[in-house]
Amino acid sequence: MNTLKKDDIVELKIEDIGAEGRGIGRYNGELVVFVPAVVPGDLVKVKISKLKKKFAEAILYEIIEASENRVKPECEYFGTCNGCKMQNISYYRQLEIKQNIVKNAFNKIGGFKDIKIPEVIGSDDIYFYRNKLEFSFSNDRWLEKKEIGKENIDKNFAVGYHIPRFIEKILDIKKCYLLSEISNKVLNLTRGFFKDKNTSVYSTKTHAGYLRFLTVRRSVNTGEVMVNLITYDNNPKLINEYAALLQKKIPEVTTFVNSLTNSKAQVALADNYNTVYGNGYITENIGGYEFKITPNAFFQTNSKQCEKLFKFAADMAEFNGSENVLDLYCGCGAISIYISGKVNKIYGVELSNESIEMANENSKLNKTANCEFIAMDVKEFLRMVASSLHGKPLQDRYFKSSVTSPPAPLLKGEGEKELKLPFENRLAEGSYPLSSKERGKGGEVHKPDSLYNVVNPAPFLKGEGGKDSMDSKFDVIILDPPRSGIHPKAAEYLLQYEAKRIIYVSCNPATQARDIALLREKYEITAIQPVDMFPHTFHIENVVRLDLKLRY
Repeated sequence: MNTLKKDDIVELKIEDIGAEGRGIGRYNGELVVFVPAVVPGDLVKVKISKLKKKFAEAILYEIIEASENRVKPECEYFGTCNGCKMQNISYYRQLEIKQNIVKNAFNKIGGFKDIKIPEVIGSDDIYFYRNKLEFSFSNDRWLEKKEIGKENIDKNFAVGYHIPRFIEKILDIKKCYLLSEISNKVLNLTRGFFKDKNTSVYSTKTHAGYLRFLTVRRSVNTGEVMVNLITYDNNPKLINEYAALLQKKIPEVTTFVNSLTNSKAQVALADNYNTVYGNGYITENIGGYEFKITPNAFFQTNSKQCEKLFKFAADMAEFNGSENVLDLYCGCGAISIYISGKVNKIYGVELSNESIEMANENSKLNKTANCEFIAMDVKEFLRMVASSLHGKPLQDRYFKSSVTSPPAPLLKGEGEKELKLPFENRLAEGSYPLSSKERGKGGEVHKPDSLYNVVNPAPFLKGEGGKDSMDSKFDVIILDPPRSGIHPKAAEYLLQYEAKRIIYVSCNPATQARDIALLREKYEITAIQPVDMFPHTFHIENVVRLDLKLRY
């Protein structure tokens, strides 16, 4: 093993796939080697590209014997596009890999050694399953291998997906298997129209140019389609021409919105938008409830699996109709409204004002009288309710933990690292949208008190006498945070509050396991269920039930 050098070509049997999508093999049965674009069971030759003390990295050189789990990818851009990294792996094996990702997270990050992870609930649709896609414009098109060296190749206009590690480069996509055939029609019509018009594209170098992003949203259950063209400034004449063509060629599009932003941040969100035609929103039906989805609203991207996810979460909670429920990171109120007929009261908390406005609209739309929502920092809200419960200010303390830092421990062979608590901007994570006033550097963004729309966090928990009281304690707390998880102080306040049950829904098992480890002092895991919302990717949704230990 000590004789291994960079650029050496060695033979490996791929044993597993890590959380970051790289295959895992062992050189001489010992040194872990990470290899992209391989499948568990492949016998391969690889070229060593990086050599460390405890692991090595390599690139695929030759497939000697293909795994029985290897399948032909549907998409012509597979291997270049960074989206569907597991499209060359059978779906059954994908679910096993995701089950193992959850297991590794809870074993190695959370320290839950004996936990049993059930089989992942698979998606009925593994293609065209998303209800939203975002495409970026660029004047610096990524050339595919077959195009390099050819003459008369247009490099100056592209609309599609970013190439990893190349900020400006965009892969010009003609067909994507994630959303729908209608979205592909919209994509190609949009490209053709603006390219023929020689329309300028926004550049992060010059901070000038018109076209920025194209977002297509589709309701699976109502069939409504929204097109949102995000531009640097307003050009009514050009937009009206495009809208007329869109209505004529793709009548399935029920509403078209032109959003405007001059922000330097390369994210497909804008504070201002004009509804060119239609309602300016679409509606989705989940479990018999209608949800209004506006251009910036966060909503689960797989509508069919979303209903399964909500059902498992509700069933796991075992509501009997008498519970008062606190729904933290409630977004547009989807989970709150879904469980409204199963509980006594729900109180939803979310940082984004726009999301809370949407939650209130959705509650009104569904005539759910037992739902109330507040725009507030979740950590601050928990501090207030815990303080109210104890009748005095709480003493903050940071946890001292030996919990390891994700995602390194998921990649076998790497050493454990000191705990890190990443609180990425929700906007960068593609999570709950924030307004320009709310947008900040941390996952838990602090707003001035003047921006909070309530002072007392529990106005609906009023006693018979009509005065505010915390006597009616929250029985169940639902957590559905962004990928970065919850703040450690939020975990402290949860421990001090001592709700009987916590239902933790997460799109990142690594941070979920880390957070639950911080709660194990008083809580124990009594149920767990992974749900696949994103076929062909390494993302996995996971639901965990925590019960207050009997001695408390």
